Amino acid sequence: MNNFGLFLTGYKGLCFLQRITYVPSFVVTCDNQEGSDCYEKIINFCTENNIKCYEHKKFDDVLDSVEMVFVVGWQFLIKQNLDKFIVFHDSYLPERKGFCPVVSSLLDESDYVGASCFHPTQELDSGSLLFRRKKKIKYPIKIKDAFDYVVEMYVEMFYNIINDNSTKPISIGDDKLSYTVWRDEEDFRINWEKTSSHIKQKIYSLGYPYRGSTSLYDGNLIYIQDAEIVPELNICNREDHIGKIWEVEDNNPIIICGQGMLKILKANESNGDDVVFNKIRKRFK
Repeated sequence: MNNFGLFLTGYKGLCFLQRITYVPSFVVTCDNQEGSDCYEKIINFCTENNIKCYEHKKFDDVLDSVEMVFVVGWQFLIKQNLDKFIVFHDSYLPERKGFCPVVSSLLDESDYVGASCFHPTQELDSGSLLFRRKKKIKYPIKIKDAFDYVVEMYVEMFYNIINDNSTKPISIGDDKLSYTVWRDEEDFRINWEKTSSHIKQKIYSLGYPYRGSTSLYDGNLIYIQDAEIVPELNICNREDHIGKIWEVEDNNPIIICGQGMLKILKANESNGDDVVFNKIRKRFK
């Protein structure tokens, strides 16, 4: 087995580190700002298992000590020693090159999530493709569960590579080439004019390890992590009432959507405190 290093961030990086049975020579990590505690957990895992851990931009010549470096959840351009790196990307390349491909897949309600690994070039998610995999999924599905499927495929491909020095690149066409664009806070906002099923899947697609979908409530931005569809009501003049609370059940507001009704099960203030829903005459925006 070749000695290897890892460049890891976020939930996928943490799960990958926890699931492989081989011990890396080192880990390079950073806080990817996804809103979870995975950065601290990666550092703690390395400390507990006597693995050298370096901060992004603070590692020296560690690349010279290994033959391969596997990359999971990394958000920075790799510019040197490209022949040593193998990048894991959470799409079935050449589909969804770019940012947040799993979120994109779930919002599109694709019937699968994908995973690929490749020797990188300077171009976005491009290089010599080594493996790619698909996993069928059913809806609704939470982003954490989709990430777990992706990491399973990563680990399988990792073992294929680490145990076989003769892995050869595979050739694919560009007929299904597509790109996913970076996301910011505005992309987390819920459009209550959509159907309740669409909104629920958006909430699931942006839940843990992310902070959740957002909405304005009582003048404050809140983060919604969980919801469920409740029976539809025949709302008169519905277009005038989209986003309004119909009723509150045990601190769980039921919201009028463009089509359907949605009950909020978990929501937090920006400081992490649970939102208290105790008024009916409020509108989500």
